[in-house]
Amino acid sequence: MQQEQARSAEEAYRAFCAGEPEAFGQLMEEFQQPLTGFLHGYVHSLETAENLAEETFVELLLHKERFRGQNSFKIFLFSVARHKAIGYIRREQRHPGFPSGKSIEYGESTIAGAIGRQPKEHQEVLRLLYLERLCYDEIAQVMRKKKKQVDNLAYRARKSLYGTLGED
Repeated sequence: MQQEQARSAEEAYRAFCAGEPEAFGQLMEEFQQPLTGFLHGYVHSLETAENLAEETFVELLLHKERFRGQNSFKIFLFSVARHKAIGYIRREQRHPGFPSGKSIEYGESTIAGAIGRQPKEHQEVLRLLYLERLCYDEIAQVMRKKKKQVDNLAYRARKSLYGTLGED
């Protein structure tokens, strides 16, 4: 059992693809909460974020072959989740009358609240940088940007965040 816990995400995914269902459980346990937090930054509804995270894992179940190992599994997973969130937002914009889950407030933390008041792109880079602890190269892959663009975006996002924190 300890050997399972010591497996990297890539190893666990390969084991799942080879027929070990427990390995998928390991991946869900490791990534469910961070993925939900990441998605919440897009949709601002915990219920919707949880649903999108589940859809992301279902995508992995249905399309095992899509992860080719070109990037880390975490980058792949967060990219799939990002696409799910963008698709959800687009559907919401086309059909605004449909219920989208309850939005929760960021009142528990001044910094989280300040991040929540930033432009969407700033929120995304700040969450990936500080909450998910991805490096600029990994963020660039998730956001489909060049590393220099992420560097500039992170600089502007931090500057904006510090300005917002100064106002509070």
